[in-house]
Amino acid sequence: MKKFLAVTLLLCCLFTACSDNDKSESISSEIPSVAEGEAGELITPDEDSDEYSLGEYRYSSDGTKLYYNESEYSTELILTLEKYFKSFEENNYENYKSCLYPSYIDEMNGYLKENYDYDLETSFKNQRESLSEKMGGDFKVTRIKVEKTESDSVESYFEPLDETFGKDYYDEIKDGVDNLHYIKFYVMAENSEDTESLLVGGFEIVFAEKDGKYYTFG
Repeated sequence: MKKFLAVTLLLCCLFTACSDNDKSESISSEIPSVAEGEAGELITPDEDSDEYSLGEYRYSSDGTKLYYNESEYSTELILTLEKYFKSFEENNYENYKSCLYPSYIDEMNGYLKENYDYDLETSFKNQRESLSEKMGGDFKVTRIKVEKTESDSVESYFEPLDETFGKDYYDEIKDGVDNLHYIKFYVMAENSEDTESLLVGGFEIVFAEKDGKYYTFG
């Protein structure tokens, strides 16, 4: 039986682990069946629930609770963000690559090999190790929240990549995709002892939309 960790949103809607709940219950027992590649129906927690302050959510097919406004962000974008972090959970480099814009893979591989003598797969493993160290070992993604970023400039997000790749990468991407989405996100995860805590909080990320699919850069 999992020990349920109550969490709350602060003024900025930040996921923060706030206290242990003495109730023991199986979170998995409440997860409805959801088809792969879809998100379940919108769920509103009961007012007396520890999760009421977190707001409405949907389950993914993997049981992740997804907090997002469907009128602002497509389910496909949210599920791509989930897949991105699940790739670190599962140590799955191929799934990680499938979430990245193809030219980013080529450009970053070239940059890393030239300057550090290793490749993107090594970078992935390093990121995965960093996340695992933060969680004290293996972890499972449990919640993802997406909200609007306070920044109004997608171009500024690409400035480090422009410098890294030695080219106007932003213009190259902008001209080759259907749309660019700039978001802020929070991810929570459980460690091997089923304790839930913040894995990543308040980070910003850009997704490129092309032919109905979504890709990121990092």
